[in-house]
Amino acid sequence: MALWLAIVLPALPLQLAERALPGMGQLAIVEGPPLRLVVLHCNAPAQAAGVAPGMKVAAAQALARELIALERNVEREQAALAELAGWAYQFSSHVVLQPDGLLLETGGSERLFGDRARLHRAVTTGLGTLGYRAAFAYAEAPRCARVFALAEAGQGRHVASPGLPPLAEADSLQRLPIELLEWDAVTNETLRALGLSAIGDLLRLPRDAFARRFGTGRLDDLDRALGVRSDPQPLYVPPAHFSARIELPADISETAQLMFPARRLLASLEGFLRGRNAGATELVFSATHSARRGTALAPTAITLALAAPERDAQRLAALLGERLARVQLPAPALTLALTVERLHAFSALNASLLPPSAHDGDVGVDWLQLAETLHARLGSERVFQLQAVDDHRPERAWCALPIAVGDAPRTVPPSATSAPRPLLLLPTPQPLPAHGEQPLDRGPLTLVTGPERIECGWWDLAGPAAGSRARAVHRDYFVARNAHGQWLWIYRELAAPRGWFLHGLFA
Repeated sequence: MALWLAIVLPALPLQLAERALPGMGQLAIVEGPPLRLVVLHCNAPAQAAGVAPGMKVAAAQALARELIALERNVEREQAALAELAGWAYQFSSHVVLQPDGLLLETGGSERLFGDRARLHRAVTTGLGTLGYRAAFAYAEAPRCARVFALAEAGQGRHVASPGLPPLAEADSLQRLPIELLEWDAVTNETLRALGLSAIGDLLRLPRDAFARRFGTGRLDDLDRALGVRSDPQPLYVPPAHFSARIELPADISETAQLMFPARRLLASLEGFLRGRNAGATELVFSATHSARRGTALAPTAITLALAAPERDAQRLAALLGERLARVQLPAPALTLALTVERLHAFSALNASLLPPSAHDGDVGVDWLQLAETLHARLGSERVFQLQAVDDHRPERAWCALPIAVGDAPRTVPPSATSAPRPLLLLPTPQPLPAHGEQPLDRGPLTLVTGPERIECGWWDLAGPAAGSRARAVHRDYFVARNAHGQWLWIYRELAAPRGWFLHGLFA
């Protein structure tokens, strides 16, 4: 059975400002011509000072001396709703954007989450984490669910985590006011003048007369709300990459203060990645600044590189905290944005063969998390990973790569070989003295195994280093033992003067 969940975010412009920073004090959203700005929404501290919607900004500031007035940004609201739709994609593949909320088809998702109550709890808890307050309603018809959610919002029944609302029935529409149908103001005024105030009043009118007076479109809309007419919805399609931004209502000078809006962005990212069954290996935060002395400042980029795809918001927030400790803002930040360009297939990692016991505690930190923490704290120049390269030359059989797998070039493991390899390879082979054909290292060396001939690298002679034979090797490798019991990896050049060299040490 199809079941639709309607989510309405009352006073969305005000919620977008409040979710960026906690405890903003007196805050108002204003709109209108520059010289005739009026209050559209205001928070509880502003209302306590006497500020009310519809009041002129000058009068509001006279009542609330510390009032922060922010102009409404419609584009910002649309971007926030699109971001929220990407987050909600984890709960349903049928997501519909609304002017101040979303519609989700949840009938097919209830079994995945266990039941409707658990699904609803996950949705409401997630919205609270994102900093939103919403009104909810369930119905079999999407238009009906939307009308009931608007009714809940108008009655002020919207909190971060409400209980599971009952399933709305089409017959219950009759007692709701006609304004909830969201028709234009002229039509509503005309209906009110005719003594029609509730939706039930419209349903009792002759259909033909109603269609002639107000148009068939209004009649079709009533039928969609009743669920007697099909109501196909334009479904939201998630983008190929994640991008979100929070505008800060106050300038931020300390990087530690960026953690609160960053947690909002990371929670949104987690939902987006869960909906795509993906993870991220590189997150780029960008803080924009106001111009200093008329000179524009470049945004401050803060990059998080991960060793494996990750999407857990708490884990990413811990890494960001380590990274922000090394960042200094050149000027106060005005906005904070998060971008993830590349998504990777995600699979849960279990670093231990056996599940952890109750006595393990936090012993045995996963090496990937340790590497990521060190990378966030010390930087890319100090923390990297080693990877094998398909090359027989020992000094070229490995390379250092960034900790983020998304930045790593594709490499191929070398061919399997039964010949021994030392744990420690010297950066540069060291010449060994010799007595005739006998190599020496604090005495004569005993050749235990060998020779293993390695001749390769000739293809590099036509490359950028053409003319230099340093890249081509012609060697016979041996495992040797000296008089002190040390095991060495040595080789002899095949070309004259056929010198001996120490290349590695066995443990």
